[in-house]
Amino acid sequence: MRVTAVEITPVPREPSPDPIRDALQALPGTGSVRVVVHTEEGVSGSAEAWFGRIRGAPEALAALIEHELKPLVLGADVGQVRGIHETLLRETEYHGSSGLAMFGISALDTALWDCLGRSLGVSCGKLWGRVHDRIPAYAMVGWLNYTDDEAQRICAQAVDQGFRAVKIKVGFPTLKEDTRRVEVVRQAIGEGTGLMVDANQSLTTKEAILRGRAFQDLGCLWWEEPIPADDLDGYAALAEALDIPVATGENLYTAADFARFLRRDAVDIIQPDLRRAGGPTALLQIGLMAAAFRRPYASHGGDPIQMNVMSCLPNAMYLETGLLHPGSPLKLVDGCVPVPDGPGFGWE
Repeated sequence: MRVTAVEITPVPREPSPDPIRDALQALPGTGSVRVVVHTEEGVSGSAEAWFGRIRGAPEALAALIEHELKPLVLGADVGQVRGIHETLLRETEYHGSSGLAMFGISALDTALWDCLGRSLGVSCGKLWGRVHDRIPAYAMVGWLNYTDDEAQRICAQAVDQGFRAVKIKVGFPTLKEDTRRVEVVRQAIGEGTGLMVDANQSLTTKEAILRGRAFQDLGCLWWEEPIPADDLDGYAALAEALDIPVATGENLYTAADFARFLRRDAVDIIQPDLRRAGGPTALLQIGLMAAAFRRPYASHGGDPIQMNVMSCLPNAMYLETGLLHPGSPLKLVDGCVPVPDGPGFGWE
């Protein structure tokens, strides 16, 4: 079953006038790129890569996919998704298999797996071999631009919806402000709800150790990405100095990056991002590698692709998502989300 056409459609949108913020940046949301692969047998698979920082971002990503990656996918056998993935990595090596290149590879990899699953009439999780039929989930709801009252209200809403853990952003100018945010959220969610903290690469190693000790005393479940993502030595120092688990990975590219962190004992919980890691092919490789190091896997993002991947990982820990909205196919059962059963990455 060979690819006969690849549709690439930028989906721009107006940036939010009041964007959410973390300690590093504002995230106004400027759109995505939709990719659909078509085959000679009439089966199609699709993917959407979000890229939300600047105007024109979807168009830039679409151009890279159109001119550099699409020619290598046309005519390829959908049943050889891993081989196509390797071909795309080799093609982008000249300028680096990261950044926009990896966003594009991820979109095509996702669409190809979706197509293969649909052609066989099974979910990708069943295609790969499931371990779980549901995954514990937490709500990422505590953005840095929220007031204390807003953070309390939204975190309490997540608990009311059935989440048993929430994550908030920290990385305020001072430790006092960070600990205050943790304390006010704890008042809203109660002692029985898990609470994670994320500083989005904003601190020095010394400051991250200081704040990490405060967060472990406050009972936080993990300390996420407190220093720049590529600081391998810094993460090794953090993991050595702290009892609170150190989580990172959403800004790492390729399985080789994760291998370096795992070999150095520089991470306690891995968090690969679908777009930056390179699609489901890479997520599965990274997740199983982490399992061999006895490290749990917590997703960055909560789409059906991550859910299918995590269903196949013995070390799956937590799916990241947000508040549940009316009409959402995502459901909570005892703090967990059932894994989608639709063909490919479909919900039903």
